[in-house]
Amino acid sequence: MKPNNNTISAFDPEIRQIEEEIVDFISKKGSEFTGKHPHVSMVMIYFYIRKRLTQRDLQALTGLSAGSVSKAIRQLIDMNMITKDIIAGTHTHIYSMEKIPFISPRFLLATGRYIGNIEEELKEMKKTLIENKERMKELEGYDRIYNTITRILGLIPLTEVFMRTLEKGLV
Repeated sequence: MKPNNNTISAFDPEIRQIEEEIVDFISKKGSEFTGKHPHVSMVMIYFYIRKRLTQRDLQALTGLSAGSVSKAIRQLIDMNMITKDIIAGTHTHIYSMEKIPFISPRFLLATGRYIGNIEEELKEMKKTLIENKERMKELEGYDRIYNTITRILGLIPLTEVFMRTLEKGLV
C-alpha cells in the first residue's frame, strides 16, 4: 500500500526536512507538558500543518506503524480534535483538523509556562528560514512553515498577559 504521494510530496525536500524538524521539536517538547504521548502530539501537529490526511499519509510522514497511527487518530477523534470522513468513491478514510479545538485551562497554563522556553529555538528556526529565503522561497511549503513559526512567535508576547488573566479567572 502506497502513501498518497500528492499529500506527502506536497512540500519540496528541503521544506519537508524543516517540517520534520518542527514537528519533532514541538511533539517532543509538547508531550512534556501536555502529558500526551509523543506519537499523539506528532500526529496532531501534522494535522495542524497539513489539515487533511489519511492514515497512510500519517504513516509515511511520521514513520510510525499502522497501529501507532491508528491509536493516535482514535485518541484525537475521542478528544474532538479531528474528524473522520470517507473519500468519495473509495473506502479510504480522511481525517481533518479544521481549526485548533478548545483546550482546557490547565493545558493553557502549562503551555504558557513552557512557551518562553521554546521562544529562542523558534527564533533560531525563523532566522534560518530568513537567511536561506532566496534559495528556498520557491520551494513548495516554505511559506506555510515560515508563517506557522511567525504566528507562534507573534503569540508569545501575549502569553504573559493571557496567563495572568486566565489565572485570575481560575482562582
